[in-house]
Amino acid sequence: MFTIQYEAANGTHLTQNFDSVSKDRLTRHLASYTRPIIAVYEQANPITKAMQKRVADWPGTKTRHAVAFSISATHPA
Repeated sequence: MFTIQYEAANGTHLTQNFDSVSKDRLTRHLASYTRPIIAVYEQANPITKAMQKRVADWPGTKTRHAVAFSISATHPA
């Protein structure tokens, strides 16, 4: 199971559980995410950087939030 930390419309950080064991499914889900993505966890372990790279390499369509998430993997602040 994965947990996605994202920014809500009011600026607070919320979490969403993603009930799957497949990183491919998680990548597809993140590519279509409609809120800014802050972090991604696999159980309690952060996997944000790995998922940023996977989303960056995703060949399909990405939302602007997914693009922003993936760009931070190749261009850290």
